[in-house]
Order: sequence, then C-alpha cells, then structure tokens
Amino acid sequence: MSMIMHRAEARPGQTTATYKHFFVERPCRILVVGQHLKPKTKYNGLLRHISIGGAMIDFNPAVSLPQHFFVEIVGFSEEIGSTVVHRVGSELGVRFNMQLTQEFIRQLIRMDFAHNSIATR
Repeated sequence: MSMIMHRAEARPGQTTATYKHFFVERPCRILVVGQHLKPKTKYNGLLRHISIGGAMIDFNPAVSLPQHFFVEIVGFSEEIGSTVVHRVGSELGVRFNMQLTQEFIRQLIRMDFAHNSIATR
C-alpha cells in the first residue's frame, strides 16, 4: 500500500483535508443521470487510486461529463456520488460527496490484490 497522501481540495468555507490513498487497478463505471431523472448513461473507466475522500480514474477524454455523477466500482453495488475536481487528458480526479468507510477501502484492496494475484499466475 502506498504511503502517498491524496489531497482533496476543500469546499468553500472548509479546510483542505488530506487522506491516505491506495493504488488499485479496478474497472469502474461513471453513471450520469439525465435531466428530469431520466435513465442513467454508463461509461467505462479504470480506477487507478482511491482514498476515503476521492479517486483518480482513467477515463476517455473525448467524453464530456457533468460536474456531478456517480461512480460504481465493479464488484460493489454502491453508487458513489462524486464531483469532478481535476481533469487533464485521460486523468479524471473526483471528490466523493460523502467519505467512504475504511471497511469499504479494505474490501476493495483485498479484491484488487486477489484479482492481481490470480492474473499473474
């Protein structure tokens, strides 16, 4: 696990928070809700690293996204409310609207480790 810290920019009126982040390589989906709550449009991405406060996702730079959407990590049923904080090329940085639990992060790391262990055999 990486000891590098993930730094999420603060919302107006709040202090900047720093969170420990972890490198993973896990498929994910970006879920965009249409106007008037129309069905979601789904786009594929690759989760590169994550913290309890946000994540960095490899995502198609040609696809435009709204400021707010949901992230769904393959293997989990949760749809995580997210906001774009950084986008350069295929690098998409998001802040989660609510912090993830440490248990969720532990499960994700275990799943990623198990998947990578099987893939390298």
